[in-house]
Amino acid sequence: MRKKTRFRASALLLCAALLLSLSACVTLGSRKPIATLVFSNGKEVRFRLYPDKAPNTVNNFIYLANSGFYDGLPVHRIVEYFVVQMGEPWDKDLPGYRIKGEFSQNGFTKNDMIFEEGTVGMAREAAAGNDDSENYDTASCQFFFTLEREYSLDGYYAAFGKVISGMEHLHKISKMDTDADERPRDEIYISSLRVETYDYKYKEPKKIG
Repeated sequence: MRKKTRFRASALLLCAALLLSLSACVTLGSRKPIATLVFSNGKEVRFRLYPDKAPNTVNNFIYLANSGFYDGLPVHRIVEYFVVQMGEPWDKDLPGYRIKGEFSQNGFTKNDMIFEEGTVGMAREAAAGNDDSENYDTASCQFFFTLEREYSLDGYYAAFGKVISGMEHLHKISKMDTDADERPRDEIYISSLRVETYDYKYKEPKKIG
C-alpha cells in the first residue's frame, strides 16, 4: 500500500509539473508586445499593443518605434479630458506613406477595441461633416492616448494599444497650458520609444502610396 501511495504521489507531481510547463509555454507564446515611452521630463508610460485587433497598425508602430523614428518628436496636441497626441514628424512628408485604417467604419470588423481611458489610437486626417470616409486610410505615424471614455471615436479610428502603467503622467501632461492650436506652450517631447517584441519578428507594414 505504501508503494502505491508513493507512486500515485509521484504521478500527481509529474502531471502538475507538465501542466505548469504547458501553461508557461502558452503564456509565452501569446505574449503581446509592450511599448515603453519616456518623455523629456523623465516620466515613463508603458502600454500593451494588440496585433490580434489591428495587425498592420501594430506592425507600423513597431516598425517606426524600433527604428528610432519617434525619438525627439513633440507632444503637439493636448485637449484636456480628451486626448494627448504626438508623433508628428518635423518633416511633414515623413514617413512617406500611409496605412489602411483598421476600424469597423472602414470595413475592418476584426478590431472591436473601444476608446476608454488609456486607449492608444492612430491619428488620421479628419474632415468636417458627416461623411469622412475619404480620410479613413490617411494614418501614418501620429498616435494619441484617450483620457476618458470617448464613444465618438469608436469604429472611426484604429485603436491598437492600452496603457498598463503611467496613466497619471498623461493626465498631468493634459493639464499643460496650450495655445489656440492646442499645442503646449512649454515643450514636452518623446525622449525615447521602443517596443519589446519578446523575440517575435513583426513584419514591415503594408503601405499605401
